[in-house]
This record gives sequence, structure tokens and C-alpha cells, in this order.
Amino acid sequence: MSIYIIPTLILGLIFGSFFNVVIYRIPIVLDEKLKGNKDYSLVKYLSWPASFCPNCKNKIAWLDNIPIFSWILLNGKCRNCKNPIKTRYLVVELLSAIIFSYSYLKFGFSFEAFFWIGLFSILIILFFIDAETFFLPDFFTLPLILLCFIGSYLGFTNLILIDSVIGAILGFLVLFLVNLFYKAWRKVDGFGGGDFKLLAGLGAWFGWLSLPIIIGMSSIFGLLYVLIMTLIKEKKVQLNTMLPFGPFLILSSLFVYVNSYIFKFF
Repeated sequence: MSIYIIPTLILGLIFGSFFNVVIYRIPIVLDEKLKGNKDYSLVKYLSWPASFCPNCKNKIAWLDNIPIFSWILLNGKCRNCKNPIKTRYLVVELLSAIIFSYSYLKFGFSFEAFFWIGLFSILIILFFIDAETFFLPDFFTLPLILLCFIGSYLGFTNLILIDSVIGAILGFLVLFLVNLFYKAWRKVDGFGGGDFKLLAGLGAWFGWLSLPIIIGMSSIFGLLYVLIMTLIKEKKVQLNTMLPFGPFLILSSLFVYVNSYIFKFF
């Protein structure tokens, strides 16, 4: 099996490079569509134009578009304008390579491996889109829920389908109700609709018993983030300051995954 690990690793890097395109371009397309601009086609904008620097808009040569290696060789800067290229590009490619390799080594060349690759890939994309744009597109949260249902039905997860459905319903409702009360109190939303659907997906994956753990850990991660940002910027984060909650939910779900599928801490 290990003879194919190198091609799998390379495939993960290639997909990671594409995920970076998705993370950058999907929010732009959806934002333009919300404005009523019909010229933006999702499929077209993902495939064209060719990769370009977000700063100077110059096309990136193939030599500068090799996953991980080009970023390192260019010292994380555009060859043309010398502006920094986000570290996210490097991180996403590296994470994607790890996901592809892990799934292959654990499940071999199987439908189960494709399932886990798909699931973790969606989480990577959602993590960075929300972190950068405060947006969790239905384009990914809804397939996440459906994929978890399929995984439960096929026996790829630790839940039967009915438990997965209950987890999704309760995952959606718990943040929906919290936001409902918060909005009645503060007159603004505390969470976005994308957060409801993301937690529904995680509930479909791990079941309703995991929800208190995921929400509790996410809150702790959020508080730590606020503390760190306060210390770094020497400026207190206000109650009305927007925070992307999706990345905290995803980080918490990874802890639950490690506990449920690998080490079983409790």
C-alpha cells in the first residue's frame, strides 16, 4: 500500500492548490451574486482567469505555482510586486497533503478513503473562508450535512443514520435558539446562519451527545482568541466585535474526531 503514498501526497498538494483558489474566489462570486451581478458564473470564475497575484493581479507563472515549494522559494512574496503572499496558501496545501495521505494509509484505495478526504476537505475550505470573510457558504455547509448522512448510512462513521439526523437537527436548533435570544437582547445577531448549518453538519457527524463538547470547546477557543488578540493589539475586543465562530467549531470537532476515532480519551 505504501508504494502509492508519494502519488497520493502529490495529489493532495495539487488539490490543496485548488482549494486555495476556491477559498479566494467563492466568496467573491457569492458576494457579486448577492449584489445582483449575473456576470459571475461559479464554474467559470473557478476556472478562469488563471492564477494571479491578489495584489498586483499579474498572472502567476507555472514555476511560481508549484504547491509549497514555490511559496518557500519566493520567501512568501509575489515575484512581480514583492507583496506578501498569505501563509494560508502554504498551510492549506500542507493540510490537504496530510489529509490525502492519512486517508489513504488508513483506508487504502476505497470509497471510505474518498469519503474522509471529501469531509476533511470541506472543513478546510470552510475554516479559511470563514476566518477571512466571516462567511460560511451553503455551497459547502449543506453538502457537509449530506455527506455525514451518507457516511452514517454506509457505516463510515460511528453513528447510525437516525442518530446522525437527530444530531443535525439539534445542532442546528441549539445555535438558532441561542442566537434568537441573543438577538432579542442585543438587537443584533450573535451567530450567522452558516454557523447553524455547520454545527448541524458536525452534529450529523458525531451525534447530539458531542454537541456540548463542541460548543464548550469552541467557546473556550473563542475566548482564548479574544485574549490573544487583545494582548497583541493592546486593544480590548468589544461585545459587538465580529468573530468567525466557524473555525472554532471546526477545531473542536477535530478534537472530538481524535477522541472518537483514534485515541479515545474518554
